[in-house]
Amino acid sequence: MTPDQIPQLLKQVSYADPRVLPEDPKEVAALAALWAAVLADVPAEFAMQAVGAHYAKSPFPIKPSDISTRWQTVVSDRMGRHTGTFEPTQHPGLDPDDIEGYQQALRAERDAVRTGQRAPTPSRAIAPPLSQDDVRAMRQQGDLLRHIKDASREARAENARRRKLVARYPDLNEQMHELPGHARWSGSVGGNKRTAAIVAEAEQRAAGEQQAAA
Repeated sequence: MTPDQIPQLLKQVSYADPRVLPEDPKEVAALAALWAAVLADVPAEFAMQAVGAHYAKSPFPIKPSDISTRWQTVVSDRMGRHTGTFEPTQHPGLDPDDIEGYQQALRAERDAVRTGQRAPTPSRAIAPPLSQDDVRAMRQQGDLLRHIKDASREARAENARRRKLVARYPDLNEQMHELPGHARWSGSVGGNKRTAAIVAEAEQRAAGEQQAAA
């Protein structure tokens, strides 16, 4: 909650329990500052609901720690049911070689789960029971690993080729590095249309130069 949301929360609390809200304005301000510090990570809507839930079961005055404890219990439950495994399919425009972008997207995904903006992703949704076909495929894991390594090596080589190609044209190179998240462009096109357009332009220029030299 933000400090300006606390007075409304205290007002709601006072409807259920007038003992919580002092009469002295200075004491009210001090109380609000305390509650704001304790509830800084708690969403306002949750805090409001927690007040009703508290007085539905308890005759004692509510404390900000009662609300924050309820919130931490909810967060722990959500994160306990979340695998923490990033789902690239939900971010088709993310450059697979952009480590910083990957970390930011992972933090955003976990924060969305923590705050209830998206449901946790349980392990069973990612790792279903193994079938006989899965077992047979696992027996061929050596071939699969070699294929992955070869594909990764080819992707790195192609990224290096694109970086070198775009760098040949200062205007295109400048445009590329001005794109969000492209300060250190890896050479990957990903699903970014603007990146793909710049690379296509570089390819077209290079092809034109080859034709002119032939």
